[in-house]
Amino acid sequence: MNTLMGEEAQKTGSIREDDSKGRHTTTGRTLMTMPSGAVLLDTPGMRELQLANVSQGLSETFSDVEELAQQCRFSDCSHQGEPGCAVQKAIDEGSLDPRRVNNYMKLQREQARNSASLAELRSHDKQLGKMYRSHQSEARNRKNKP
Repeated sequence: MNTLMGEEAQKTGSIREDDSKGRHTTTGRTLMTMPSGAVLLDTPGMRELQLANVSQGLSETFSDVEELAQQCRFSDCSHQGEPGCAVQKAIDEGSLDPRRVNNYMKLQREQARNSASLAELRSHDKQLGKMYRSHQSEARNRKNKP
């Protein structure tokens, strides 16, 4: 909190010697306004916030990005350099902030992850595990070759 605020806004505890991490000292909810105008919420024991069915909110908040995306040459454009990408064109022309597009895409990925079924998540994790094991096996084989 203090680092984000740019000043000592909250009391801090000592650093644990075993893992060099700070101790949690938050004892109650605190809402702070940062110098940038952003509002920061500190709650005891809370590690993260997740999105829950926010498709409409994303569409309303990022309507400019979504309108541009509809003008892309390809309907499945990822806005990462495909030809005819209206979003990338707007970034290049300076009429759209690339950080805004990155935030939009990050929130879209989080929403997709949160709305995926347990079976889909397990399938995805299983595929990743297979890929990791395959790469490890290949690395071991390369290491053992003379």
